[in-house]
Amino acid sequence: MVRSSLVAALVLAPWLAGAASASPDDLVARSLVLAPGEVDLRLTAEVTVEYHRTTSLISLAPDAWVGVSDRWTVGLVHSDASLDRLGTGASLCVAERCAHVYRGSGIDVRYSARAGDLAVAPRARVLLRDVDPFKPAITLGALLRWTHGRFAITSDPYVRIPLANGALGNRASLVVPIWLAVQPAAGWMIAAHAGYDADFAVLRDGGHGPLGLVVTARATAALAVIVEAGWGQLLGPQHDAKTGTVLVTASWRR
Repeated sequence: MVRSSLVAALVLAPWLAGAASASPDDLVARSLVLAPGEVDLRLTAEVTVEYHRTTSLISLAPDAWVGVSDRWTVGLVHSDASLDRLGTGASLCVAERCAHVYRGSGIDVRYSARAGDLAVAPRARVLLRDVDPFKPAITLGALLRWTHGRFAITSDPYVRIPLANGALGNRASLVVPIWLAVQPAAGWMIAAHAGYDADFAVLRDGGHGPLGLVVTARATAALAVIVEAGWGQLLGPQHDAKTGTVLVTASWRR
């Protein structure tokens, strides 16, 4: 028995060592900010899936970030994913029922306060959430990520502060997303997406949370495909289990 255990330990030791420490190109350990001159360009197709099994492409949303220094990254965002949401309400809307092709966009600024296994990047956004009615807002929060080998826990909690038209639905809210991720092999990452989202006026009994599965596959050193499927409001008192979402994103980071 002892000899068998020793043999098994010797056989598994290299694999366990690899699992305990991520290689430099591991997706779970990527920097929260971009290097100077590095860009991350994304195009997300947002598809809604109804309970009676109809699907509709709602929007094609472009996002772009650029590293402006060692610690600062600035971006122009349109997608729901860039706001940590699993939904289909972004620009550019291509569905027949869209009242406006352009629904809004935002400026995303983040700063690397701490790198390493526990990474922290304070983040602010200036948003135009909708054009009819006009819904400007800002968000204040921080990207947080703890990594251990090939595993990571990430969150991006923020407070959204309306700048106008609060009575027309542009309310102050709290958003606390969380991702539990694992990288089973180089170039692949799987994550579960959950969290909580609620307006401050109904923080206790009016919130909801997403539940989704995210798969990231890196095709080349620069190109990756990200597919997320789930429900944007499956959890919480204000849940909706009849409407699901699929997000398909092409990401080019170089």
